[in-house]
Amino acid sequence: MHEPHFHPWGTVTPDYWSTAAPARPDAQPVTASVARQTAPSAEQPPHAPVTKEAEPVQPNPAAAAATTQNSVPAQTTEATAEAALPQGFQERIASVTAAFNSPENREGLAAAGVEAEKLDQELTEQFGQQHTYTINIRELRGWLAYLAGDPATAARWYLHTTGLQIGLHGPSHEQTQGSVRRAVHTWQQITDPAEVVQIGQDLAKVTAAVLGESSDVARYVQARMNAKQQPQQ
Repeated sequence: MHEPHFHPWGTVTPDYWSTAAPARPDAQPVTASVARQTAPSAEQPPHAPVTKEAEPVQPNPAAAAATTQNSVPAQTTEATAEAALPQGFQERIASVTAAFNSPENREGLAAAGVEAEKLDQELTEQFGQQHTYTINIRELRGWLAYLAGDPATAARWYLHTTGLQIGLHGPSHEQTQGSVRRAVHTWQQITDPAEVVQIGQDLAKVTAAVLGESSDVARYVQARMNAKQQPQQ
């Protein structure tokens, strides 16, 4: 019996920075640990080889249709005015995403990772952690980790961004669901049973909170984690 394969949902590209964020819906109650997901510690150099070419992320037509050149994301509080991405950042972000096209170029991925970390620090200082710009650069860091052959770090990044998306948009928002699906997609690539279980414990809570406990994705995560917890025969 073949294991189901959940594809990532949404596009991890510079277009994130030209997509308007709709008004935040009323957030439903969410498990506290889900909303407080923390970012992974400082990234280590890639240590696992990429065994196969990463599958392309399927674009989301609804998100693409909402993209306009002059739109800007909503700030995290209603009291703060919207702010445009500072000059120069778009070009730097494009240089990071250019590395996606050559995942076999280890030096290119490493350089993109260093630049993404700098962008993360600068955007966090200017806009705070729970802002669309900051969340999106952390999404890019997750995808870079995945391309570098480190799906565990990638899954942790997407768990983290899902928590931030929940606080910013609510669990039912398209961007929140995109982040959690990328978390599941990268988690599926982890082969170490201990890491599958460790990350899966948080992932099970997040998928249930965002997609529903009875969703196929949430049930799959729980089933895979339970299987890895069974004593080896």
